[in-house]
Amino acid sequence: MVLPPRKDSLKWGTYSEDVLPLWVADMDFPVAEPIQRAIKERAEGFLGYPPREGDRELKALLLERTGLEGEVAFLPGVVVGLYAAVAAFTAPGQGVLTQVPIYPPFLAAIREQKRTVLANPLKETETGYRLDLSGLERLAFATRLLLFCHPQNPTGRVFTEEELLALAQIARKHDLIVVSDELHAPLTYERPHLPLARFLPERTLTLLGPGKAYNLAGLPLGAAVGPAPLLEALKRHLPHTFPNVLALAAWKAALQEGEAWLKGVRAQLKANRDRVAAWAREVGLTHFPPEGTYLAWLKTPFPQAAARLLREARVALNPGESFGEGYDRYVRLNFATYPEVLEEALRRLTKALKGA
Repeated sequence: MVLPPRKDSLKWGTYSEDVLPLWVADMDFPVAEPIQRAIKERAEGFLGYPPREGDRELKALLLERTGLEGEVAFLPGVVVGLYAAVAAFTAPGQGVLTQVPIYPPFLAAIREQKRTVLANPLKETETGYRLDLSGLERLAFATRLLLFCHPQNPTGRVFTEEELLALAQIARKHDLIVVSDELHAPLTYERPHLPLARFLPERTLTLLGPGKAYNLAGLPLGAAVGPAPLLEALKRHLPHTFPNVLALAAWKAALQEGEAWLKGVRAQLKANRDRVAAWAREVGLTHFPPEGTYLAWLKTPFPQAAARLLREARVALNPGESFGEGYDRYVRLNFATYPEVLEEALRRLTKALKGA
């Protein structure tokens, strides 16, 4: 079995050595060689303060590659942008709208700043998850802010043009500001990612970063893109820090020279995704293969599923209850690993599920 180094790794170092970690969202694959080279070259050179606005060439590259329009501000990370958005556009006691299940920092950014979560669950249909647009319409009057995730974490849903257009119409009707986390945008399969801002440019702040697609979570860096007035409001609630110069160099190299590596990684991820989907059918778990991300959202037959599978299968998964109320029978599985690791994890999970 091929195993990545365990030392100084949150993913591999949190649990005992007999546990296979398919939880926290980073990949086990080595970083692309052009990115390694760019980091090394920068480390051998100047490591002083960068310009306060960061790398202007990188800003231009981001707009060119994403097709987004507006201003760009660098962030210490996308999660920092979520917290800043809640602080900038709402007041304590007010509601913030989001779809559930959702990446736990969305909920934390709302609750820790003494706002109320307005949860609009995704609709589970026979063919997969869909936006509940009528639910969105019902809740929109009670807030000024929608925190959106696209591709969606944890379900891996890549929303269609029709869904995004309908969401944009609701946002305009109810005067909503939408902060759209599109961190996983480069990691889609059959359906290409369409930025929400294409349909709602005047009311959308898009959050981006290299951490997921290029496996750079240990070099935290993000960006917010959107209209100047919204961006200025956001910036007033951001920490007064400089962008990390190694992260800037890594992201620029990823955009300039990382496409071949990313294409190969997507092919491996797709193969892993299909393997997980086939396994889920074999063992009878409810699962819709993700259209983006490297995350599988699985419904098990028992409550507190992640804790039970950790105990009985020695596989670490993210607990569904951390993604919203009512999801404790679900788990999130990170399949961005080597096939040998994935197969062993699925073998262990099968044995535990058969014993349920």
